[in-house]
Amino acid sequence: MKGKKYKAILFDLDGTLINYDAAQKYAVTRAIEQLGKSISPDLEPKVLEQNVLELVSCDAVQDIEACRPGWMPADSKYMQDIFTDAGVNLPSGLFLNNYFEAMSQHGEPPPGVIDLLVSLKKDHTIGIVSNGLGPVQRKRLVKAELMEYLDLLVVSCEVGYAKPDPAILQLAMRLADSTPETTLFVGDSIGSDMRAAEAAGVDFVFIQPDGDFSSPGSRVLELRKTADLKSFLRSRHS
Repeated sequence: MKGKKYKAILFDLDGTLINYDAAQKYAVTRAIEQLGKSISPDLEPKVLEQNVLELVSCDAVQDIEACRPGWMPADSKYMQDIFTDAGVNLPSGLFLNNYFEAMSQHGEPPPGVIDLLVSLKKDHTIGIVSNGLGPVQRKRLVKAELMEYLDLLVVSCEVGYAKPDPAILQLAMRLADSTPETTLFVGDSIGSDMRAAEAAGVDFVFIQPDGDFSSPGSRVLELRKTADLKSFLRSRHS
């Protein structure tokens, strides 16, 4: 099937090119080990880990991680109250510093991702557009051995825009010397990735490992595995 030829292929990072769930679990486990039982001494270890996983997935922590507009500092009273309510009895700033440092040590691409990037780089400009802390994301890319395949890297906390703001994709397109018509964006998030692509007028590939594609929104393709993108592009360009 002959179709649109894309000049630039832009990827989300977490959940698309790197296993975010595994990184979160690793970082939570390391932070708990480093800070000890003083976090919540009365909780069973598995219960504590689950509580902390839910805590770092909440909107307030995710806003810090992405540097979204209006995010509250890690050591603010607002954030401390969230930690207290979750039963994490430590200064929120101290815990999150340990958590993000541990997160930076984990980079695990899903099977087939490196082969995909190798094949795409021959004919496309390859970039990542990530909501995240610059030093954390860069270390994770090095750990995952993905950096060498990139032509550009745009990280929200470094540029001042966070998905779903289309400005972050527009910046990436300027760096790639591409247009919305010649750009494909690949991601796993509805609220961040899909909405950013829609607002920027860019074709979107929706990645959902669990196969649940019931959420509404514009996309040109649904995949359970990022690595399967190669066959789609081959059919479009042949």
